[in-house]
Amino acid sequence: MLYLRLLIVASIISGLFSCSSLTREEKDLYTITEIDTTRVSTIQNAPGTRDNGVIFPSSRVITEERDMVQRDSNVFRYYPNFIRAGFFESIGTIGGSSDFGIGTGLFGIMPNFDEVSSSNRGGTGKVFTGGIYRFGIFEWRLRWFDDSPSWTYGISAFEMLLPDARGENLLTGISPFYIRKRIFLKDDIPYLTITPSFGISLYPSMYVNLATSLDIGSIGGLNLRTYVGLALGYNPPYLPQIRNNDFTKEGQSIVFPYFGIGASYLDFLNVDEDLEIEWKDYKHSSWNVGFLQFTLLNSNADESVFAVKDPQSAILKGFELKLANANIALPILDYKIYAGTTFFSVLTAGKNNYAISVLPIRIGYWHTLIPNELILEPFLEMGYYPMYSVNLGARLNLRLNEIFNLSLNTGYINASKDLSLGNDILNNLGISYDFSKFYIGISVNFYDRLFDKTELRYFK
Repeated sequence: MLYLRLLIVASIISGLFSCSSLTREEKDLYTITEIDTTRVSTIQNAPGTRDNGVIFPSSRVITEERDMVQRDSNVFRYYPNFIRAGFFESIGTIGGSSDFGIGTGLFGIMPNFDEVSSSNRGGTGKVFTGGIYRFGIFEWRLRWFDDSPSWTYGISAFEMLLPDARGENLLTGISPFYIRKRIFLKDDIPYLTITPSFGISLYPSMYVNLATSLDIGSIGGLNLRTYVGLALGYNPPYLPQIRNNDFTKEGQSIVFPYFGIGASYLDFLNVDEDLEIEWKDYKHSSWNVGFLQFTLLNSNADESVFAVKDPQSAILKGFELKLANANIALPILDYKIYAGTTFFSVLTAGKNNYAISVLPIRIGYWHTLIPNELILEPFLEMGYYPMYSVNLGARLNLRLNEIFNLSLNTGYINASKDLSLGNDILNNLGISYDFSKFYIGISVNFYDRLFDKTELRYFK
């Protein structure tokens, strides 16, 4: 429970930083002056006769009036105010004890799910013995060394460095502070950089993290990284162990050299020059980038997954949840073909009919029916871990604004479970069987941005 509370506090910190520091507002004050001049010309001839042989003074009278009105006008401009803003980063590491390896798998998010349990203490024969996990990553420009470029300072709202399965060796930090320097090997999207970093945490664990990474990204908020580093830390006696709430009688010192392969999701990177580009002129690479898609489904499953009185005749049989989505435009058919993935998704067609996917591969076609409003999106999505699935479907997306949209989803999914899932998962979802189901549903998508052709960098 302690670590859940720490994560909640970190999420609040992350939200505060994202709301206040990711956009820079500039205001220009103009004074508008309007001048109106009116000229009236009249001829007033005296009554009576005149001798035309004599030159008379002109009888024309000109009246001129000038009015001036002044008013102030404010023009607001909005710019990105961050070098990096990310939702989640995970790294599978090599460097902990080989006797207590977790086997976190590639990117630190592909463990052996049949071993998932709160009491797991690891074992031998694991390639990736541990992992590093960061939530709420923010970096801002650091103007050191006579405004030298590519220096940043920042925080992670919550960070975990886990050498192996032993919870007493876990280093956790709320808002650890980092300084980074990026050396660009490729200075156009997707960027390729070497990034040395120095990090320090004071609570709840005290540690220093020295690392260098080779980064490629960001495109659609997706990044790949390899790390080599050294963490030196200390867990005070008051810090409960992660596997139980017993307080340690003595502090625990941890030395954690590591090599890691990681990825980050909804993680966006700017270069220094991007901070001078207005948001309305910003460069985008994806048709869709979003945080959460949630769908209520009807299918031809025998029973509903929901607890209803009559699960066999229920209208709603299941649901689909997708977290951290990205559909990247490819240079095929005028960039209408896209390749996409999702950090984590679960589609439940009915009771005991679910498919879990981590980083599934998705290929689709982006067809705009009404610009900025209605998009048709046929797709093929293949899940390979921890369960095999093929999902052939289509989405009709209705854009409400830049944050929210609705979708009508339909498709056919075939899924099989060729490996066991841990007891912690089965206790919540139950056992899934091989299944093939048709489905249709309505989706509500939160912080899910649909882009128009005019917003992509390929057409600017």
